[in-house]
Parts: sequence; C-alpha cells; structure tokens
Amino acid sequence: MDTSQLASSQEIDIMVVIDTDYVKEYMKSNNLTPCTDDITKAVPIDHAGKYMIVPTTNVAGGQATGDLNFTARAGDTVCFRGCSIYQNSDDAIIIYKVQNYAGVDVFNGNPIQYEGVDRKQAAIPDHTKADGLPALPANVLFQSLDARIGGTGQGSYYIYFALYTLDPKNSDKQNLYSYCRWDPTITVK
Repeated sequence: MDTSQLASSQEIDIMVVIDTDYVKEYMKSNNLTPCTDDITKAVPIDHAGKYMIVPTTNVAGGQATGDLNFTARAGDTVCFRGCSIYQNSDDAIIIYKVQNYAGVDVFNGNPIQYEGVDRKQAAIPDHTKADGLPALPANVLFQSLDARIGGTGQGSYYIYFALYTLDPKNSDKQNLYSYCRWDPTITVK
C-alpha cells in the first residue's frame, strides 16, 4: 500500500448480504419465534448465510463470511451497507444497529448512524433493453450505517437487522418478518 494513503483517513465500505431464505429456515427449524415488537429483543441467528465483503485492500481475513477481519486506522470511517440476497426486491433487510458486547470497541463509543449520498444521475439498467444497456440516469439515495474507527483491536459485536418479506396479498408491499441479530467478531489492525 502507498504510504501516502496511510497518512489520511479513508472510508471503508462493508457490504453485508444476507440469505433471507436461510434465516427464515433457521428460525423455523430452531423453533424461534419472529420478533416484530421490540428492536432490542432481536432473534439471535447463527453465522451462516451472512456475507460481509470489504475492499480487497482492507481484507485481513474472513472475506465473504459472517466474521470479517479488516484493516483500518483510527479516524477511518466504516460504512455498513446491507441487502438481502434478492437485492431487497423480494425479501429485504435493513441493518439498524452495530453494538460491541465484548473485547475492544474499535468504534470507541462513537455514534453509529445512517448517512446518505444522493446521486442525481446514478446509473441504473434500462429495463426496456434485453441487456439493460446503455444505463439510464436516475436519482438514487445510497445509504449506509456509518461509524468512525477510534482504535485497533478485536471485538465481538451484534449486528442487528430487520427482515422484511413480501406481503402475500400485495406484491408491492413488504412486511416486517422479524428483528434479527448475529454476533460476528470484527478485528481492526
């Protein structure tokens, strides 16, 4: 890595993709009741079917697994972006909280909150063309749950997400299925 890049803070995007079919089947086979009334009582889920992806330059291990280790420096901003394996078109997920429960809190208690970037001419596929090209410009708000790295170390975290499914009577509507969480280890070096 170029040392000039180390001199200033960077933004590190973490894409979280969740296999919602797996989550629903896991809950069913383990007799777990969906929680829809209290975000603090999210249903604990195992690590399978969750894929956290970070740019290759930041990978320290666990790429595309439920336990990601990545390199970052104090002052860097981590942006958690999430979607279902369906790109939120059928089932959808929204990551709503990242909370340290053991080990080092690499965020040092810094607030973790949603931020948005509004692209007025983002490229989207042209649905009238078989290959979707050329892309069409569209106004798209890209959102992420952001936090500033306060230090290095290894911590255990809960990542909370809300899972939505298509309404069985109205395919234009998604309904809350359950609040869920899993507990990855995040290492910042």
